[in-house]
Amino acid sequence: MKQFIHAKPRLTAQRKTPLGADILRFARHIRGYTQAESAAHYGVEERTLRRWENKEYSPKWNDVVGLVEDVYSLDILEVIGKINDDDTTNH
Repeated sequence: MKQFIHAKPRLTAQRKTPLGADILRFARHIRGYTQAESAAHYGVEERTLRRWENKEYSPKWNDVVGLVEDVYSLDILEVIGKINDDDTTNH
């Protein structure tokens, strides 16, 4: 019988997915849109987008992806990567 050696788990810094609010704000700033412009392009009220970005309400993931990819024409994974890179360089 073969014996399996259990490898010790590596300790790596795990990065959490940023909150939808942080992703939306970051992507909007990259594109230079106002909240009013973003909301109008996506078809929601400006108040709704403002509440999402201010963490008063959590946006659905589909809304986060829709805004980032359809309105801002950015790749959601690249935006998350940039946010994580900014977090590691600022600490």
